[in-house]
Amino acid sequence: MNTSTGSGLHPIELTAHTLLNGSFENLNENFNMLNQSQVILLTRLKIIESKLNNFKELIGNNYINEKKLTEKFKKIKSLRKRLEFVLLKLDKIDKRVAKLEEGMD
Repeated sequence: MNTSTGSGLHPIELTAHTLLNGSFENLNENFNMLNQSQVILLTRLKIIESKLNNFKELIGNNYINEKKLTEKFKKIKSLRKRLEFVLLKLDKIDKRVAKLEEGMD
C-alpha cells in the first residue's frame, strides 16, 4: 500500500516537514547568529591578546631591578642633602657679601 502524495512524500513525512519547518528555520537562524557572535568574540579575543602581548613586551623591556632602583633613590637622597648643604652655605655667603657691600657704601 503506497500512500504517497504527488510530490513523492509520504503523508507522515509531509506532516512532520510542515510542523518542523518553522523550527528548523529558527534553529538555522540561531546557528547563524551563534556563528556571527563567535566570530566577533574571536576578533575581540585576538585584539585583547595582541594588547596583552604588547604590554608584556613593554614591561619586559623596561624591567628595573629593585636593588638598582633602591641604590638610585639613595644616591638621589644623598645628592639632595648635599645640595641643601650647599644652598645653606650659599645663603651665608650672600649675607656676608651683602654686609660687605653695606660697609663699602
